[in-house]
Amino acid sequence: MIFVRLLPSVPVSMKFFQLFLFPVCAALFSVFARADGVLQFGDVRLAVDEGDTGYVTVIRSDSDLEAVSVILSVGVGGTARLGEDFEIDLPLGVVQIEAGELFAHVAVEAFDDGEREGTEFATISLSSPSGATLGSATTLTLDIIDAQRADVELAFDGAQVRRVREGDQLTVDVVRNGSGIAASIDVSGQPGSATLGVDYEDVTQTVELDENQGSSSFRVFALDDDELEGNETLTLVSGNGEPEGQVVPSGRTRLVIIEDTEPGQPGEFALEVVGDPDPPESSGPVTFRVDRNDGSTGQVSVDYATADAPSGNVAEADKNYVPATGRLVFADGELSREFQVELIDDDKEGPAERAFDVYIVNPTFLSTVDPESAKVRIGVQEDDGVKDDDDCEFFCNDLCFIATAAYGSPMDGHVESLRRFRDRVLLQFGAGRAFVAAYYEHSPPIADWIAGSEVLRAVARGLLWPLVVTIEHPGGVLTLLVLLLAGVNLRRWRRRTL
Repeated sequence: MIFVRLLPSVPVSMKFFQLFLFPVCAALFSVFARADGVLQFGDVRLAVDEGDTGYVTVIRSDSDLEAVSVILSVGVGGTARLGEDFEIDLPLGVVQIEAGELFAHVAVEAFDDGEREGTEFATISLSSPSGATLGSATTLTLDIIDAQRADVELAFDGAQVRRVREGDQLTVDVVRNGSGIAASIDVSGQPGSATLGVDYEDVTQTVELDENQGSSSFRVFALDDDELEGNETLTLVSGNGEPEGQVVPSGRTRLVIIEDTEPGQPGEFALEVVGDPDPPESSGPVTFRVDRNDGSTGQVSVDYATADAPSGNVAEADKNYVPATGRLVFADGELSREFQVELIDDDKEGPAERAFDVYIVNPTFLSTVDPESAKVRIGVQEDDGVKDDDDCEFFCNDLCFIATAAYGSPMDGHVESLRRFRDRVLLQFGAGRAFVAAYYEHSPPIADWIAGSEVLRAVARGLLWPLVVTIEHPGGVLTLLVLLLAGVNLRRWRRRTL
């Protein structure tokens, strides 16, 4: 056990704390509390239109040796209701990331209820990690964008991410779409890393517009607490349009960044690609640069990690690019660092473009990440010949029809395991490719038949269970087979000796 004695008579400057004590404490923590990676949201904001599906991305950075998990939950303070306005396809709320993997996509389905409600929001959080630690981005704001139009819609104007310095005020305009009646809407602030009453004044109020008024405004007052704490955030939300049924909130919520003004700032990180963000697959590694802006005091670090795009033509880890994660340590005064991600040239025809994402996450020692520069999407260009959708064979289809029908979602972990088995095993030899081609030709009507019956779905899951267990736990299955064979041999030996 390590004991640290504090000497109250010795003054310690913040500069000394940043330059020396922070790195020492970090080293000690990494030795005694090492976990297999850091879990956090890749994006802290997500908008989904009613009737559509979006994806929450959970990133695991710095290590990928063991399987890890984390609990995903929905807060109770939003206007969007889980089960009524949207659904999250996640059994028991547990996000699982297998060994060797750096991400998990969680599907969010927004329901079109046919009602004029305007934009609704919910807060999604990560907690209780298993096998890993939590990073700083553990809260996400979900916006559900209404499919119906109202007589009058009131929305926040300006950029989706706004900034205000400590001690200053931010003016936010509310603009009208539609006329003819007086209208009002309630606005409030949802704290992120900023604390109500300490970092900003309460913004809860009703914004009113008369029948001839096109816009109105309110102010966000950022408080100067004289503490070095880095940039902090809150989210502006709206609701309760009046007259009810005629006036609704619309558009996106707004993220407000309160910029710290104390001397000795550790900085804010921003990610960018060096060169072409849409490189040919044969072009070699893609280089990324992380810039440290608005301060460079002390040693700090930030992680990077890759993830397949959640939908569309997806570039797959270990198939189209080499998954990568690491930690970039910035010395005192250091302003930029670079890293690379390798592309895989497969010498095969395919879609014109496949996409994957690169994130920076988990900033340390009061540094932060610019939410508008936290992710770069790379569109890998096919240079071995493009197959159009009409000419596409089995390899262009990312669905496993029967497995999706059995488990209810293409993003289910077992479906993803079967998909990886298809790509990494079956498609690597002729007989396997022939089987997959026949599967895609004949399985869609069978899948539709299964999807319409809970009994058939249960039967299908039972039939798939041996294969899924073998794929996901090959070591355990092998051990069980060895034990069974040993038991059979032992029984035969006993019979012979009797």
